[in-house]
Amino acid sequence: MKAMIYRLQVVLLLLAATACNKDKGFVHDNNAPVVVDRFTPETGAAGTEVLIYGSNFSTDTTGITVTVNGKKALIEGVISDHILVVIPEKAGSGKILVTINGQTGTAPKDFQYQTSYKVTTLAGSGAAGYGEGKGSAAFFNFNNRCGLDVDAQGNVYVADGGNLRVRKITPDGTVSTLCGNGTYGYLEGKGTDAQFMLPMDIATDNQGNVYVTDPIAWTIRKIIPDGTSSLVCWGAAWGMGIDKRNGTMYYANAQKPGSIYQVTPDGQSTPIITGLEYPADVAVDDKGNLFVTENGTSVIKKFKAGTWEQDGIAGTVGQTGLVNGTGSAARFDYPWFLAIDATNNLFVAGNGTWDGSSVNTNQCIRRINTSTWDVTTYIGGSTAGFADGSGAAALFYAPTGVAVDKDGVLYIQDRNNNRIRKVVAE
Repeated sequence: MKAMIYRLQVVLLLLAATACNKDKGFVHDNNAPVVVDRFTPETGAAGTEVLIYGSNFSTDTTGITVTVNGKKALIEGVISDHILVVIPEKAGSGKILVTINGQTGTAPKDFQYQTSYKVTTLAGSGAAGYGEGKGSAAFFNFNNRCGLDVDAQGNVYVADGGNLRVRKITPDGTVSTLCGNGTYGYLEGKGTDAQFMLPMDIATDNQGNVYVTDPIAWTIRKIIPDGTSSLVCWGAAWGMGIDKRNGTMYYANAQKPGSIYQVTPDGQSTPIITGLEYPADVAVDDKGNLFVTENGTSVIKKFKAGTWEQDGIAGTVGQTGLVNGTGSAARFDYPWFLAIDATNNLFVAGNGTWDGSSVNTNQCIRRINTSTWDVTTYIGGSTAGFADGSGAAALFYAPTGVAVDKDGVLYIQDRNNNRIRKVVAE
């Protein structure tokens, strides 16, 4: 309501002043400076209307350019001393510049951009089942805590545990089966000739290959782009990550005591970290450091590359909740799978309870700044449900898998909604 009143006031101001200036015959002076005194509001997200105050503006919008942090803003109205603009998407914080016929005025303060996050459904009808198709025409059966990953071309690969298949989703939301025929068993082969017992987690490499853990079959499988699968190694692998620098693979075995294993490109598997309590997943940063969700204690741990010594923790062992904070001041609630972006932000899929409980407090994705160990809620909250939208309006029901692409777009396996959700920063 306040926003509507504010906009009405702005529109009335512009209309009244425009009429007044027409009577006075106002003309912009090309020999005088363009002056920007202030603007309001000083903070906002994409789509925010900002009123700029100054002098020697022009009533001819064709000769005016307004930028926010270097990005061009839409001009909605202008008079001699006011300009109404709309903040562009992904503008970022920075200077507001008004340029008229080659003369530029700069606002005395920076505009503070507030990033917003928009959630949409990439694929899935919401009902458990099996079916190919685009968007809501497709069906998944996420009856377990399965994961996903995204390749360099924006294709998403999903472990569809209930359907015993690995699914592929193209950027436009079209779903197909990459590998598996829905029959329980262990069998290598091409496409529908292959069989799984429980495809659990997915990782991709730089060559477009897809790797799948199957803890029931005690295998990690490699699937090449044509859908042909082959054995990488034996092991009770649940979550996994790949060091994109050299192809080295790491997996967690979700046992008590549990371990993290290193798998070399030739398939040799060695335990490198032991004594964990139900380690669910492992992510690798650009320096080879490992981040592990310890589901049994509700913490996220970092292990230094090479020495594998613990080098940080988020959360407190044995304490659960949805609490943001730094390091041990934060709280998680049986976290599950992880993803790490190009700037080493770590994303945590919050609800790793065995049944995707609706009372789990983390029906959300958390973000950890791995430099400062600051933990925030990226999207979602504590309420289970289904809703697309921005910020707190978006609802998930047992988000257990998360992946992030090269542009920072998140993909979420929304388990109990049987959908793949997409999160874009605006």
